[in-house]
Amino acid sequence: MVEEIGELLQERNLGTDELVNKLSQYASAAMTPGAEGSFAKSLNVLVQDLETKIEKKITDGQAATQGKLDTLFQSLEASNTAAITAKQSAVATDKQWFHCAAHEQAARQDAEHAEKVLTGAKGDESTVCQSHQDSTGFKYDGTGKFTMTFACDHSVAGSCEAALKTWEDMSLQKMQGDAEAHMAKEQESHDTLKASCEAKTQARVEAQSTLDSTESTWGTKRAACKKLASQRQGVICDFGTAAQSKCSAEAEYAKLIAATQVAKGDADSEVDRESEWLASGATKCMINTAIQKGLNGALAGADLDACAAKVNFGQEVGKLNRRQAEFDTLSKANTCAAGPITFFNGETWNVPVGDKPSSKSYTKAKFTPQLKPASSNFDFCSSPVAAPEPPAQAPPAPVEPAPPSQSS
Repeated sequence: MVEEIGELLQERNLGTDELVNKLSQYASAAMTPGAEGSFAKSLNVLVQDLETKIEKKITDGQAATQGKLDTLFQSLEASNTAAITAKQSAVATDKQWFHCAAHEQAARQDAEHAEKVLTGAKGDESTVCQSHQDSTGFKYDGTGKFTMTFACDHSVAGSCEAALKTWEDMSLQKMQGDAEAHMAKEQESHDTLKASCEAKTQARVEAQSTLDSTESTWGTKRAACKKLASQRQGVICDFGTAAQSKCSAEAEYAKLIAATQVAKGDADSEVDRESEWLASGATKCMINTAIQKGLNGALAGADLDACAAKVNFGQEVGKLNRRQAEFDTLSKANTCAAGPITFFNGETWNVPVGDKPSSKSYTKAKFTPQLKPASSNFDFCSSPVAAPEPPAQAPPAPVEPAPPSQSS
């Protein structure tokens, strides 16, 4: 009878070596003459062995695999959350740096404009102050403007005195008045040029101060942007590392999922456990049927089919919760396929080097670096990050040249 159970299990491909061996052992004991009384007892012992050894091993193994799945899924969720957070940080820092570089270019433009203004102010100062300097001297020449001779007759008493007085009144006084008028006009022009020179000098001083200020502003902004550039590369590489960790966790979870679905697999195979549970459950049912029929009762394939139909692995043990839908969703987030990654706006600045680069040499370019999260980080993450420059200090105030000497 017991041997029949083993044969039926093998015919239906439900048996295991362990079950068949057990049944064979009990068959040898149960088929001994006079063993009718011990038949049921022996089979009940076999049922207990099935429950305490084989079935417990199955349920313990199922629980252990579920524990692994839970742990790995939690790790996957955590790594995906970390990757999302790292991406958000990278986007924010990339945006901050991008705007900083734009402001750095604008500051360079301001400095260039201030330099042009200073150059013009110096030229104006030089021209006007030279004109003022040239106007300091004064001379008057009345040649050709006045009658410088007079005639008189000494034989006529008082004739020369009268002629001299007439000449003085008509010529010398006019000459003096003309000289004074000319001197006043020249003085006014001189004073005007002096005031203009002083104004141009002040304009040049202010232009120099503006240039110094704009250069300092640009230098400070440049240092701040370089520091941000270092931080930007760091957080972008941190995202790459986080994406790699997420993909590693995803691969581990997928590997375990695959292992649970392999027939004749390792200790995590749910397929094998389900097959063993079916064999054990069907065996227990067949043993109960055999007890009811007794030693002389024949077992048929229909009995095994009926017993197998009663076994429900999902209800009795519980199917593994693979969280397939959640896993599919996580797989689409921070995808593990190699491809371009966009951060703030997909652009970057080519920032020129040098102490006084041209604002036109600041150019924008596409920025969608390639990431292979399943194997490596961004290429530039293997390069050392440049140390930030110290904050720029305002240049010392220039020593103003003494203004040209002025005469009043």
